[in-house]
Amino acid sequence: MRICLIALPWSLYRHPSAALGALSAYLKQQEPGFEVICRSDFLDAAVALGFGCYDKISQSSYDVGEMLYAALCFPERKEQVRDFFISRMEESGAPLVGRGSFLEPAIYGESPTWASAFDVIHSRLEAHLERVAEEVAGRYELVGLTTCFGQLFANLALSMRLKRRSPGTRIVLGGSTVSERVGPSLLQELDSFDYVIQGEGEQPLLALARRLASGSSDVSDLKGLISRETAGALPRGAPFWEVSDVNSLPISDYSEYAAKAEALNIFWLMTVEGSRGCWWDRAKRTGNPKATCHFCNLNVQWNGYREKGAERLVSEVVALNERYHNNVLFFLDNIIRLKGVDDFARRLIDTGKDFVIFYEMRANIRPHELLLLWEAGVRFVQFGIESLSESYLKRIGKGTSVITNLQVMKICHELGIVNGANLLTDFPGGRQEEVEETFATIQQFALAYEPLSANRFWLGRGATVQVLNDEYGIRNLRNADFYRVGLPEQLYERLCLLDLSYDQDTPAADWSSVRVLCKQWGAAYAAARATEYRHLLTYLDSGHSMRIFDARTGVLRNVVLEGLARDVYMFCAEIRRWEELRREFIEPGRADAGQLAELIETWNQQGLLYREGTHLEGGRFLSLAPAFTPEMAVRRIRAAHAAEQQRRGAGASLPGPRHSLQQVGDAVSQPVQVKA
Repeated sequence: MRICLIALPWSLYRHPSAALGALSAYLKQQEPGFEVICRSDFLDAAVALGFGCYDKISQSSYDVGEMLYAALCFPERKEQVRDFFISRMEESGAPLVGRGSFLEPAIYGESPTWASAFDVIHSRLEAHLERVAEEVAGRYELVGLTTCFGQLFANLALSMRLKRRSPGTRIVLGGSTVSERVGPSLLQELDSFDYVIQGEGEQPLLALARRLASGSSDVSDLKGLISRETAGALPRGAPFWEVSDVNSLPISDYSEYAAKAEALNIFWLMTVEGSRGCWWDRAKRTGNPKATCHFCNLNVQWNGYREKGAERLVSEVVALNERYHNNVLFFLDNIIRLKGVDDFARRLIDTGKDFVIFYEMRANIRPHELLLLWEAGVRFVQFGIESLSESYLKRIGKGTSVITNLQVMKICHELGIVNGANLLTDFPGGRQEEVEETFATIQQFALAYEPLSANRFWLGRGATVQVLNDEYGIRNLRNADFYRVGLPEQLYERLCLLDLSYDQDTPAADWSSVRVLCKQWGAAYAAARATEYRHLLTYLDSGHSMRIFDARTGVLRNVVLEGLARDVYMFCAEIRRWEELRREFIEPGRADAGQLAELIETWNQQGLLYREGTHLEGGRFLSLAPAFTPEMAVRRIRAAHAAEQQRRGAGASLPGPRHSLQQVGDAVSQPVQVKA
């Protein structure tokens, strides 16, 4: 059995395809007699377009990318796609030439226009497809195509060319883009695909290959798989066929991609899979569509959450590192594990290897866990911040709070972790007061930290908002409007695609002020980082006193805190409840409730401390000034963790912070190891 697995644009060119790596390794493990070939053809497309152009499309313009290939599927739509491309590029503000241009003069000429750039892109993508089809057609019994973000119409364009050359070649399509109704719809409306895998692909793909190798094409009894014959009976999609224990999966095989990337001298990221699904998404387990983030459909291809054990995962990281000599790790997980983060981080540290790591996380992670991850090599994260409005966070089902968001934003700033987090705007039902709350929170409290990217909500099939659209006041759900550009009208109307557009019953809130503020925020933060001080807000601590430097208004303001004020502010450097303040300061007789209330109120008014809630009892508090250097932040976080461990070990009624800080002197004086 000869099998070819192909990844097309718009896979990010710095990343090997996770699907190709996992599926090829699994097939080879289960059926060593099968010939399995991988083709990371998106790399060749990136070379053809120039890495800058490819990167621009693949990272920020999935609609543009899809329509570029739609024009290669439906040539009669080429001029509409050309106009769409020109319009989107002009809207983006990207320069045609000079600094910031993504069009290489050697490819696009010295004086390109967006129209001429489109012609070059169109012709080069077409030539690339023809070459791939010529090299693949007739050489394999089964061709597998993976589709995630922005790959659907590239796969269709290639399949059409393969079928013309080799009608007997079986083509199977898999990936998150063909979830739910999308898969059956594609098989019913298009004749270029023979099968669609829904959910994870290992077991369905293996079963399909074995069935075809035996001479049979009947797959009606196989879970996770749809054929043109069974599509009508499975309009909502196929039942998943998932691996029960992800620890049993083989280590991904990236050999083909790695050889290409090294030959091209690309700085590439080694993808690692630690889990599948999201532990916060409990919708399928509970039957409640709201038991997840209401805006998200990233987990519709999983039945639930599964993770690899920390020991197994770290051993996989080491094996991949030794196989490919790559220390830059990109974790594919939709979310980091809920429990055992400290154990996982320590195991990475204990490898003694220098790693640079990207991970997606939720804001509920504890400061000491984030510190350990930083020591393990985490330098890039995407926290699911989404909002800085308490009621908006509840509206979108995020399950976090403004104060937890501010805490991780602060620690990322302190440790130099790049936090590529988003601010979700335009969610259906959002109110103008939530816009105003977001604006005020940024301006008064969050301005000192790395800016959030304001991104409009987009609706994906399977998200809570789509399932309960009446409740969210949206109607006329349809394939995303941009698909009309590249698809024949009747096909647009008949297909079920993943991206959706809709109308709202009531006028949407106006988020324009927040978007403007985010741009100003970005400029202010970048300017501060470029100075020798590198902060808009920071502190230096002397033990009994501390000085806070506040330049958020553009004029430097110095605040000196001594004695009790200093101790309270430093104690609140991590989120604290009133009960903890009472235990640390009131019970030992260091302060009364009035003194603490006055300090909290003053700092809150000055934007130096965030106060959650209107009542002290039951409220939570966070000091906002970050440490001046990572080393200072490390000492503070270690000391707070050691004090907390001591309290838990000795009971909850220990004396106040002076005693605690003395007891953790060893922790504070330990040498700090800082990775660049």
